[in-house]
Order: sequence, then structure tokens, then C-alpha cells
Amino acid sequence: MKRLLNIELIKIYSNSGFWVPAIFWAVLYAASLLIVTQINVNFTGIDSTSFFKFPTLWNVTTWIASWFNLLLSIIIIIVTGIEFSHKTFRQHIIDGLTRIELLKAKIFLILVFAFVAFVIVLFCTLIIGLIYNDSNSWLNIIDNIELIFVFFIQSVAYMLFALMITLLIKNIALSILTFILYFISFEPIVRNFFPDNILYFFPMKVISNLTPPPDILQFATQANFQTTINGQVVNDSNATQPFEISLLDNTVAAMIYIAIFIFISAYIIKRKKL
Repeated sequence: MKRLLNIELIKIYSNSGFWVPAIFWAVLYAASLLIVTQINVNFTGIDSTSFFKFPTLWNVTTWIASWFNLLLSIIIIIVTGIEFSHKTFRQHIIDGLTRIELLKAKIFLILVFAFVAFVIVLFCTLIIGLIYNDSNSWLNIIDNIELIFVFFIQSVAYMLFALMITLLIKNIALSILTFILYFISFEPIVRNFFPDNILYFFPMKVISNLTPPPDILQFATQANFQTTINGQVVNDSNATQPFEISLLDNTVAAMIYIAIFIFISAYIIKRKKL
């Protein structure tokens, strides 16, 4: 493991295609948190500063960070795509590495990326906590702390999906385009043809649901409306409850998808011409 990881770290050490987006990720995430903390939400009975206190703070910082997982996935696509364009994979095979070792090296690198993202999100959360939390709210720091670990799983899942696509397509630009289109267009369209109890188990839906939006956003999208004719209610949003799965079940489903992505990636790298 150490040998394979060292090889990967040596390759990205002088690779600007990695460092530029990686630094951009960290700076943009920190800047986003700074901007969000300056927003004052004026709703009756809602204090915007409460979203920056524990335990709600874990929900806010991990949800914002989840969007930046897309950038981490693009970094993986770039790093892996360069291996194909520079024939690095082929050279590694000549030097004695097996195809499975090449895949293991990329998985180890993904775990490192996810861990670094985990540390950055944890650090930013604690900094915001120091600024906005009082002694009473710090007592709730353990509540919802599982979200930071679920965020780590989410990061790994997104990047493994991106790795799988890159191993299949090999071209950086086409891999990025395929990843983005699948995430924002293809799967959401396909999900519309399935009932809730099925659509919630599509890969990107499962992975994105690991970090749910803060309560204020869920409240905004779940407002209750009633339509009446002659005083009779004909449409009541409370009539049917939306299908939901627990965070534990969602995490298990994500872990299953992680295993599937690894299995498919292993199959591709064994069969694909490098």
C-alpha cells in the first residue's frame, strides 16, 4: 500500500493539473462558508445564527462541502486521464506493476483526497463553531457529528464513480462531460420514470442524500399548500407522506455502490487496452 501510494504522490507532486484545482477547492469552500455566515435570514421564529451552532452546524458545513465533491471528482478524472494521455499506465505495466495494483494505487489516492477534504471540513466547522457557539451549544457538538464521517464516504463514492468513468472513456474532456451530464441531467431524467421507493436508490441520488440540506432549505421546498373548490380541500400536501430512507440505510446503499464501482473499475482495467 505504501509503495503504491508513494508512486501516486510522486506523480501529482509536480502536476499543476492537480494542485491548481485542489487549492481552488480549499479556497472556494472556505470562501463559501464565509459568505454563508454573513447571510442574514429573516423568517419569523428563525434565527440565522442558529444554523452555525452545534448540532446544526455539521449539517450546514457538510452539505455545502458535498457540492465541492464534484470538483474533487473532476480532479480524479484529470489525474487519471493524464495517465492515459502520457502512457503512464502502460509504462507501469512494463516496470512490473499489475493492473490491479494500478487500480489499488488510484483507490488509495482517492482515500487520501477524501481524508484531506474531511480534515478541511472538520477544521472549518470547528472554526465557525468557535465564532458562533456559546457554552451551551458546544455541549451538542457530538450530535450530528456522524455527518462528517458520512461526508467522507460520499467523497469516496463520487471519486470512485469518476474514476470508473475515466477508466472506461480514457479522454479527460469526455470523461468530465459524461460525469457532469450523468449527475445533473441523465439520471435525474431517468428517475422521473420510477416511483419514489425505487428512484431513491439510484446511485447519484443515494450518494447525494448522504448529506441532506439544512432544515431551512427543506422547509422551503416542503411548504404546504391547499387548493379548495367551494370550501372543499382537493389538494393537500399532507395527504401523502414523501418516501424517505434513513441515513443508515442510505449509507449502506452508498457502500454497496462503492463496491460496485470498484468491481466495474477492476473489470475495465483488466480488459481495457492501456
